[in-house]
Amino acid sequence: MNLKKYIFSVAIGTLVATGFTGCLSQDEFLEEHSYKFDDQTFYQSESDMELGLNGCYRLIQSLMMGQTHGIHSWMIGGVGLDTYSQTSGNDHFSNWNTLTGESGYARHWYDNLFKMVNRANTVLDMIDERSNIQYSSEAKKKELRAEALFFRGWAYRALAGMYGNVPILEHHATEIQNGYVPSDRQAVWEFCKEDFSYAAANLPKAASKPGKITRAAADHYLAEINLALGDFNGAVAAATRVIDGTDGDYHLMTTRFGSRAGEATDRYGNSLAAPAGAYWDLFREGGNQNSTDNKEAIWVCQYNYGTYSTGGGGNEWWRIQANNVESAWMSGTVRFNTTKRTLSDGSQIYLWGDNTACFQPGIVGSAVSTVSSAAGRYEANIARDSMGGNVPYQGTVLIPTYFVRDRLWEASCKDGKVDFRGSEVMIQRNWYTPGGTRWLDEKAAAFARAAAAVGTADEDAYKINASDTTAIFPRLWKFSDDKHPNGDNKAYDCDWYMLRIAETYLVRAEAYLALNDKSKAANDINVLRDRANASYCTAADINIDYILDERARELLGEENRWLTLNRLSVNPNALSYISDCHPVQDETTGNTMYDRARKYAFGYENLSGSNQPREWDPVEKRYISNFHPYNYQYPIPNQVIQSNSGVKYPQNTGY
Repeated sequence: MNLKKYIFSVAIGTLVATGFTGCLSQDEFLEEHSYKFDDQTFYQSESDMELGLNGCYRLIQSLMMGQTHGIHSWMIGGVGLDTYSQTSGNDHFSNWNTLTGESGYARHWYDNLFKMVNRANTVLDMIDERSNIQYSSEAKKKELRAEALFFRGWAYRALAGMYGNVPILEHHATEIQNGYVPSDRQAVWEFCKEDFSYAAANLPKAASKPGKITRAAADHYLAEINLALGDFNGAVAAATRVIDGTDGDYHLMTTRFGSRAGEATDRYGNSLAAPAGAYWDLFREGGNQNSTDNKEAIWVCQYNYGTYSTGGGGNEWWRIQANNVESAWMSGTVRFNTTKRTLSDGSQIYLWGDNTACFQPGIVGSAVSTVSSAAGRYEANIARDSMGGNVPYQGTVLIPTYFVRDRLWEASCKDGKVDFRGSEVMIQRNWYTPGGTRWLDEKAAAFARAAAAVGTADEDAYKINASDTTAIFPRLWKFSDDKHPNGDNKAYDCDWYMLRIAETYLVRAEAYLALNDKSKAANDINVLRDRANASYCTAADINIDYILDERARELLGEENRWLTLNRLSVNPNALSYISDCHPVQDETTGNTMYDRARKYAFGYENLSGSNQPREWDPVEKRYISNFHPYNYQYPIPNQVIQSNSGVKYPQNTGY
């Protein structure tokens, strides 16, 4: 229950109580009472502190899931970098030249992260100031403090990774100030370490209810911050407490569990035998993320599962209550593609063939096709494929990079091994068209028609341009379901993983790399690869790019990719173990995030403005992203700089 609902219920309760106490004297009835709720009248009990912390959980949900139909919620995940991008070619994260301090995207995260800091600080200050409060135990009091420090640490972890230089605030704001002094990223990380250290020592091992943070979450982030600070032994120690059971019962899932554990295959006939099926189960609807059998989940953001029909849900920016993760990652071409071209004789064709645009003969759609070769057939107009699998009804927002679609899996599919994280079990490359055929067959036929038309009057009509293929990509079962348990494809009821123990293994592997113990790093990575049926890596394989690639295989769309790459960019604490892959580390000529973006990010053929400098990669035959070295940090919002008139707040380099 959030604070607003709490206040409302208290007010209603007061009115009801008054209705049942009709024996008040006139003097008592006329006596003025204060019903003001602020930090002076609230925060008077243990339960008040818990309600205050609910506001931090609510902000996490808002930031991570509040705008999944757009770009805001995907910024911390690294939209526009090496793993996924947006479909539009002219937004900030596709055309980086347009990202400035005026960006509402940058302001959104900056404002809300400091709102979280202030909410956490308010609870911390009230715990210290209200000595009259009776707590159920001293341990509970420390737990509440630890929870508040965890949220403050999480917010500053994101602020350091997104903006670099930000003010460190240890107390809640009680009046307007215009002289905040920004601290550098190193100081902010050190501040985070203190918060996560206390949290790791005082949070409970087991969550009292779904979504509550635990000791393992604090230790995971402590390990990550230790990496940022160059305390590699400290990183190993913190990660090990999560992995070895010291912080609770967490392990990779290798047996089936949850809402669909009894199904031997998915809708399309792919085997779900464990351990592939166990990994698949992690991302199914039906409450699997919060299942007590799910020992892999360390922290899950609560979407408000199962409340779509009554107006609940995670997306708060639009008229839709549904979780839009599925639709954000769904290729529009999976639904249907009605792209038409006109031939020299005036007739029309569907570029990708009749089956990609029309239902099978006899199935009614929105309108009868006007293409002669599809006479009598109806163009597809509903969110389903020919196998009856529902697909979401909204438009595509995100697209995996070509690297993620293909080359990423080469290193893990050797010696006859097939990494099921990149197989049809988790990535449906050959999905069915509305007409019942398989997409890759239709695509091959379209390219054959184009080749046959070369030199004819219809060459341009059949020609397939780069822009025709940008939005054609596989269906990712991490963010989609082949059947929706509630039968309504608009209600994609999945909670969001903030942390899985799989990521903790990769954090520790990086720490071992930093300590030059590549054998132990390989061992940790192979724990994941063994579960995935991938070929094993050796110590000779291990470098920072190999670990970043493995993070993409295991954590695509889940990890805070922006923060990972920022931590490895322009950070002298990391140079000793990343210099073999990324020797240049500065804000103007190059760094890790810049290198990865240039190598793998989308270059966008439809980037607006003829005067935009475009760089062509002749080997891969693609444009290179116009990401700049200074883009490893977001700009400080101009409004923040202007309002901080008492102290100069410098803008980040390049903006």
